[in-house]
Amino acid sequence: MAMTHALPLPPGWIISSRLVPAWQIDADHLLEVEAAGRTDEGRIRWRYRLSRRRRTIFAASDICSGVGAVLTPGELISAARTVLHYLTLRPGEVGADYFDSYTRAQLGWRDRYAEELSIYAMDEWCGYCGGDHASPGCPSRCGG
Repeated sequence: MAMTHALPLPPGWIISSRLVPAWQIDADHLLEVEAAGRTDEGRIRWRYRLSRRRRTIFAASDICSGVGAVLTPGELISAARTVLHYLTLRPGEVGADYFDSYTRAQLGWRDRYAEELSIYAMDEWCGYCGGDHASPGCPSRCGG
């Protein structure tokens, strides 16, 4: 099993109260991401939890890396962006059945916050400083 706790954290990341790497997206949203082993194909299976004001909105382990990925801070950033991208999809971007398994609370969260938070999952653009890098690793988040 991959050991995320031994991994250096990307800039601006913290260790959550659950003792896993966490990206404080904004004042209210925290995305915890940890390696949860590997698939038979050698992909890192990622366990994640997105919370708003300490209330869990989404929790799963249905995201995997590419085949043979190495556990690095960059791979952690990539996993976080991937998770946030999927969690911030909205009607019209995917088929309507995509949201069939969502709870009422998840649908409400999507309708209220997904569009605003989707900026932090964008490719080659930082939602914090506008730079051409991924938001989850923005050095400006930690004063750098």
